[in-house]
Amino acid sequence: MFTRVALATAALALVSAKISPKLSREIELTGSVPSILVVEFAPITDDVLSAADAKIESVSTRGAKIEAIYDTLVDYASRQQAGALDIIAQASHELKVIVSAKTLAVANILVLEGATPALLDRLATDANVQAIRHQYNGKLVAPHTAASEGSAPAATEWGVNKIAAPSLWEKGFTGKGVVVGGIDTGVLYTHEALKGNWRSENGFFQPVGNSQFPVDGHGHGSHTMGTSVGAGGIGVAPDAKWIACQGCLPDGSCPEVVLVACAQYMLCPHDYQGKNPKCELAPHVINNSWGDDNEIPDVPYYKGPVAAWRKAGIIPVFANANSGPKCGTVLSPGDYPNVIGVGATTSTDALAGFSSRGPGPKNVLKPDVSAPGQSVRSATAAGNSSYASWSGTSMATPHVVGAVALLISSKPTITYDEIYAALTKTAETSTLTPTNQTCGGLDDSKYPNNNYGYGRINVFKAASATPSPSTPSPTTTKPSC
Repeated sequence: MFTRVALATAALALVSAKISPKLSREIELTGSVPSILVVEFAPITDDVLSAADAKIESVSTRGAKIEAIYDTLVDYASRQQAGALDIIAQASHELKVIVSAKTLAVANILVLEGATPALLDRLATDANVQAIRHQYNGKLVAPHTAASEGSAPAATEWGVNKIAAPSLWEKGFTGKGVVVGGIDTGVLYTHEALKGNWRSENGFFQPVGNSQFPVDGHGHGSHTMGTSVGAGGIGVAPDAKWIACQGCLPDGSCPEVVLVACAQYMLCPHDYQGKNPKCELAPHVINNSWGDDNEIPDVPYYKGPVAAWRKAGIIPVFANANSGPKCGTVLSPGDYPNVIGVGATTSTDALAGFSSRGPGPKNVLKPDVSAPGQSVRSATAAGNSSYASWSGTSMATPHVVGAVALLISSKPTITYDEIYAALTKTAETSTLTPTNQTCGGLDDSKYPNNNYGYGRINVFKAASATPSPSTPSPTTTKPSC
């Protein structure tokens, strides 16, 4: 008898432990459940992704390899979540409630809407359910300063020149054949600097909304995309194509479930209704000028998506944040060791005062590199011919994204490790101004350090450092800048 009681007590404790303390308190106080909840299952790790290896080795195209990874994730989530979905279906019928449950395989989570306390208790009994909780929230790495809109730029912007992109254009490498992804506030696709290179097939997704065409109710996403690929002298890789996902809302918030939906879209782009995925349309590099809203280091919710991107050969680039000059202020996921984190420099190659410093968790070096991020002129969403000069690591990050696009256009088979080595080994250091600040025990007069990383990027030198660059077909036209 006592054994049965003890076992029952232990089972109840296990069920209770799966529902986060914060959520339990809220339900106890209000008697209701938040409109959106996250049900966690086993995390996506490199070991999980290794199940795709045999299929990857048997196919030859990039799209087929990414499809193998995507299918592996979908199959894994389907097996992990089957019991929970059965519970939801049965409970919805018995409790007479309408519950929406959406699987996001790239993170192996279920997004629940319309749940009840009774349903949560039942879900917690499923052996595969690891946690039931509120969603995390991200935020834009918002511009530190902004200048008023103006007319189209008359020449190539200073940041594009500073990283020596035009020197690579002269060699014929302008981003052609490369697709850049952006997870941000969207993009004003009719903007004069961006309308010419939007990849329209499965080229935009709005997890909160249903727009078939790219929109931007804020302007941040248009600005970052303009710096990566915009025409008229604002973009680093003006002949690259772009796609976008609206992971951040017009108020600057970036809810976890929206960000994860965008991550899944970027891995295997589908149409604006979330249907017809085509993994061969995945971007080559993704700009992420956002970070965790609560400034939690090493946030867990984007580790699966980043691991999947890396497995697929997609390059993740993240802003370091604008919380400098204190040490240890880098935002996550920019603090992950397997992403390129970016700090901001000025036109005189000084470190921008707002640029967040490292190190990251476990003393990981951050930023990895720095790029122009102060008074950067680019497109805005105020109108089809509107431009503004903004400052922030959000503005520095797309310089690196554009640089990666140029490197890929110069050598289509280049890997993440080769890109990382090329950017870091050739980064400029002699022109940089030390801050006399030691973060993480690294003196910033020596490189790498936790202020500038390895230094400010020079994409022309980086391309020269990559092994056996391709020679583009002769052309008589200039890049669309």
